Amino acid sequence: MSVTIIGTVAFDSIHTPFGTHDRILGGSATYAGTAASIFSPVHLVSIVGADFHQEHLDYFSARGISTEGIFCSPGQTFHWKGAYSGDMNQATTLQTDLNVLLEFDPQVPASAASSRIVILGNIDPSLQRRAVAQFKHPELVILDSMNFWIQSQKDSLLETLQLIDVLILNDQEIKLLTGEDNLIRAIPRVMTMGPKRVIVKKGEHGAIMYNGSEFFAVPAMPLDQVVDPTGAGDSFAGGIAGYLAGQPVLDESAFRSAVLIGTLVASFTVQDFSLNRLKLIDKTSLLEAVAQFNRLTQMEAICL
Repeated sequence: MSVTIIGTVAFDSIHTPFGTHDRILGGSATYAGTAASIFSPVHLVSIVGADFHQEHLDYFSARGISTEGIFCSPGQTFHWKGAYSGDMNQATTLQTDLNVLLEFDPQVPASAASSRIVILGNIDPSLQRRAVAQFKHPELVILDSMNFWIQSQKDSLLETLQLIDVLILNDQEIKLLTGEDNLIRAIPRVMTMGPKRVIVKKGEHGAIMYNGSEFFAVPAMPLDQVVDPTGAGDSFAGGIAGYLAGQPVLDESAFRSAVLIGTLVASFTVQDFSLNRLKLIDKTSLLEAVAQFNRLTQMEAICL
């Protein structure tokens, strides 16, 4: 069963306390696709410019990621420049060059239209709706968004939320969307907007999932060094989708395992720039990380 991801394939210029890298491979679809490809065949739907390198397309193909849905335009590829400092929980945007992204009209190839799972990456909500309408009967539609769309196109985003199954946002975005200051009150309010399940990214504090009746929380893997947080949230979503694509039944147990897998995949991503660490992950390294996570979180019975 495959995963199709609609989003950006981009060049990033990143500065953190650990170094500066210019025009390295990035974009929401790139990170999510790399993470999902650990478990499942992946289709990417995106747009790049004439300056996009063939070596990157070859990288996708080598991982079982179809590039049939990536349109190449004569212009320049979407470019984002950002910097991190301090605890690196927030990026400072220094420059955004939309370039060919302004022309993006997602066209889902026939080979991807029957995908089991669809990720609508962080793009204009109207484009998300246009993309999801091209799929036959996906079992699961996952949506990611951000504060920019919540603030500038909230009505359009609310329309898109009616078409999805799972919403993935960070805690500040959830509060902004609902107007609630308390996260645990805000999450159930999101359910009234359309999603059947909400997953909240909390960075170094892990993730929270709500299925309409109960919460589930996963702590983050403790790390002594975060090199570059770019793409962590997209890797989280891609890890979840890829894992679920390989499960026979998408029940509560599968979702709980998927949130843990997504959390662990994201913990690898932040340990180096671009895809340098993420692309080295395989199922064996993830199983080792799961074992380590279990040792950190399991407790003996408590007697009072």
